Amino acid sequence: ALEGFLGDYRGKTELNRKILDHLLHDAFSDDTHTQAEVDLVLDPDPSEERILDVLGKYRFRDVKQAYRNLMSLAEERIRFLSTRRCRHFLASIAPQLLAAIAATADPDSTLVNLDKVSDSLGGKGVLWELFSFNPPSLRLYVELCAYSPHLSGILTSNPGMLDSLMDSLVLDKLPTRENMQEELAELCRGAEDIDPILHSFKNDQQLCVGVRDILGKEDIQATTGALSDIAETCLAQIAAREHHRLVVRFGQPQAVAGRHAGRPCEMVVFALGKFGGREMNYHSDLDIIFLYEADGRTAPDAGPAAKRGTTNQHFFSELGQRIIKATSQLSGYGRLYEVDARLRPTGRSGTLATTFDELVRYFTSGGGQLWERQALCKARVIYGSPQAAKAAMAAVAKAAFSHRWRRKDAVEIRQMRQRLEDTAAAAGDLKRGPGGIVDIEFLVQMLQLKHARGNPSLRVPNTLAALGELYRAGLLTVDDYELFDASYRLLRTIEGRLRLMKSAARDQLPQDPVELAKLAALLHYPGSEGLLMDFENATRQIRWRFERIFDAEGVA
Repeated sequence: ALEGFLGDYRGKTELNRKILDHLLHDAFSDDTHTQAEVDLVLDPDPSEERILDVLGKYRFRDVKQAYRNLMSLAEERIRFLSTRRCRHFLASIAPQLLAAIAATADPDSTLVNLDKVSDSLGGKGVLWELFSFNPPSLRLYVELCAYSPHLSGILTSNPGMLDSLMDSLVLDKLPTRENMQEELAELCRGAEDIDPILHSFKNDQQLCVGVRDILGKEDIQATTGALSDIAETCLAQIAAREHHRLVVRFGQPQAVAGRHAGRPCEMVVFALGKFGGREMNYHSDLDIIFLYEADGRTAPDAGPAAKRGTTNQHFFSELGQRIIKATSQLSGYGRLYEVDARLRPTGRSGTLATTFDELVRYFTSGGGQLWERQALCKARVIYGSPQAAKAAMAAVAKAAFSHRWRRKDAVEIRQMRQRLEDTAAAAGDLKRGPGGIVDIEFLVQMLQLKHARGNPSLRVPNTLAALGELYRAGLLTVDDYELFDASYRLLRTIEGRLRLMKSAARDQLPQDPVELAKLAALLHYPGSEGLLMDFENATRQIRWRFERIFDAEGVA
């Protein structure tokens, strides 16, 4: 009995000592130079001179307000949580936290946003304790609050996603589209309302992508590809659910004539633009069109439901409308994505869904315009069976690339580019300005429309992949290819960081020096001068090569 008692006694006292050491000693550095910051946080009533002396070296413009914001971090807003414990762990990380804040472009606004985000999370003491033993997570948290209102806004609106933020530090790769599809399908299984599930899934996945983006763990092609996969996964889930509901209501669409007669009729959803090229950025819209295999009628089940049959055209147009509404409606959770279906062959005034044959007929009978064929260069199937997708891609290839190339086509594309440039807001426009993103995209599409008729390997919707194919086909010199490839990556990366900053001008370099400094820091430049120099060099080289190639094409 005595041995049992002593064993229990030793076990409890050792555990108590371990906890006490953790609370009072382990969390604190032995560095005497950091004691001033620690003491300031723990001091219940420091003098004004002491506040100025300690915080004055951290680049705050308003030191008194910075102290109030810092002390706000030490207070738990939830009643049953210990403010004393929270203050203790904040004190333990105060030197590292203040140093990280001071290293940002605008320490005052960083601390304000950090206070706001931390308040929304609750349990701040646990957060500070985590940071005391995981310095990389502290630096990431400060950078999010300093430079990315988009990602910090996700945390503020979804406090439970802090775990995803931490997971992003240890994951060694982005999630694949297949894994996303499996995860979302499981989350939606049996759910009556999938809207909150879709919003939560999108936020969770974008947070993961954004964190790895900020940390520099992925290149721009992987980042934009993952953002596109998130959108594709959400839209495919919506399309499958709405298709099932319409089949229950009207029956399965059937073809009544031609090679598909008597067979079930499928719809294919095409992505265009940045979505089609797997080049989406944060806040990108979804450009989509709806095509189906053939005209006919639905085949409802026997009984009263037989009265509810309808034409395939009505079925698939209704399906398209439902997909657009479910994706773009503004609900209590916000808007999942903005959807744009105006690039369909018949325009915004025409039917929402058309057959494969109608698409080909529209373009081969002289109805399709050059800019519409440009848009089809970036077409990609995002919903539909492999068999239907193959047939749809064949129809799109015929519509886009079967036309005989004319010398004036290059002139017309160049004129379209000039009209876009004329709409550029000011200097520093990443997209429409001289030497901007559109220069490279229009150049690539021009060469695809000219040469992809006889070379199917050029029919790739991704701009960087298309540049590689054009180079391998001998249509770009090595110097042109390397310049366009590197410059496109640079401009799209800058654009992505601007979107993370939630800048009002999404494609415009900031005019405000502080905002420009934030952008430079987010891009890991030591200062804004290096960023501006690289931007100016890239756009100047792009424009020079763009003009040279189009000059040659216009007289070829």
